[in-house]
Amino acid sequence: MVISDLKQTCPRCEGSGHQPGFTALGISQINYDGRCPACRGRGFTLTELGQDVLKLLRPFIEEMIRGDRPQSAPLPRSEQSA
Repeated sequence: MVISDLKQTCPRCEGSGHQPGFTALGISQINYDGRCPACRGRGFTLTELGQDVLKLLRPFIEEMIRGDRPQSAPLPRSEQSA
C-alpha cells in the first residue's frame, strides 16, 4: 500500500486547495476564506480505502494525542495481537 492508494487529488479545485467562488442553486457566490469546500483547502480527498484506514486508526490517534497511556507502558492483554 502506498500513499496514492489512500488519497486522490481533489477534483473540485484540481489539487490547489483554493476556490475563489462557487455556484449554489444557480447563483454565483464569493468564497470568502478561499479554501475549497470539498477538500477544506488540503488539495486532496481520501479514497474509500483511506477513509477506512482513518476510521480504524482514529481511536488510537486520539488516545495518543490525549496522552491517556504513556508510550513505554505495555499494552493490556486484550489489545495485544495474537
